[in-house]
Amino acid sequence: MDNGDGIVVGWLGHLTFRDKEGYFVDGDGIVRADVLFRRAESKYSVKQVGITIEFYGGELNRVNYSNPATSKGLVYFWTCFIRSALFFGHIWHGARTLFKDVFTGIDPNLDVQVEFGAFQKIGGPTTRTQVV
Repeated sequence: MDNGDGIVVGWLGHLTFRDKEGYFVDGDGIVRADVLFRRAESKYSVKQVGITIEFYGGELNRVNYSNPATSKGLVYFWTCFIRSALFFGHIWHGARTLFKDVFTGIDPNLDVQVEFGAFQKIGGPTTRTQVV
């Protein structure tokens, strides 16, 4: 995916996970996202359901995996990736909010001259107005 420098040079594609009947539908016809993570004794485990993974787009376009071991590995890898992306996304947005002055390039010594955020909401009720 990258050469070690952080620049993406390739893309594997979008993953789709399917069981024998479609997109993880239970007996009532309701899509269940937790079907992949049931225990091995369950009737909805990865091995029992028979998951097929197909890639769309990218370098692995139209490649299918139906081996239970490979499917289970890809399912858990994808889940870990999505959860870590969500976690670090929350950290990123929290840091953006806490260190807004750093990210906007405002000098910390300017707080004597300028009140940061005084005119942040143009036309808002908290914005000070000057009559000319």
